[in-house]
Amino acid sequence: MIVRQVSPIGNQRAVAMNMASGSGRKWLTALILSPGMIFASAYLLVWVSMNLWLNHNFKHHLKQIFAAETGQQYRIDIGSLRSEADLNSLTLKQLELTSVGGTENQRASRPAFQIEELRIECADISFVPFNTADELLTLRKVCRAILLNSVQ
Repeated sequence: MIVRQVSPIGNQRAVAMNMASGSGRKWLTALILSPGMIFASAYLLVWVSMNLWLNHNFKHHLKQIFAAETGQQYRIDIGSLRSEADLNSLTLKQLELTSVGGTENQRASRPAFQIEELRIECADISFVPFNTADELLTLRKVCRAILLNSVQ
């Protein structure tokens, strides 16, 4: 049987390392469960889900409303649509307005108008998915802003 003598200094280091790793896990757990991290994570989840909803449902409804607002004269194509971090404005990227009626030469040509990026102020965009009336008002506001910017 081989018996090793352990120095008190080596033993103290091992105990200190065990305490440090346990303490590190506790600090990490406390950080993750802190109110600031929970709020930031929840806000990020709301923002991401809002942008997914905007890029799919809202964009589809916007195309329908835009066609109705322009009397079926223009068709709109939107590259992407997202909300800003404050959830009080929308940013539309790569907008293309194309004339629906007209001759074959006009249809074969480029889009009637292109907008690289358009930012529209929309207060309380976070409540739009839950209220159809608010969504309709926001859709009409966005359509008017697009039409105003396409005239310039």
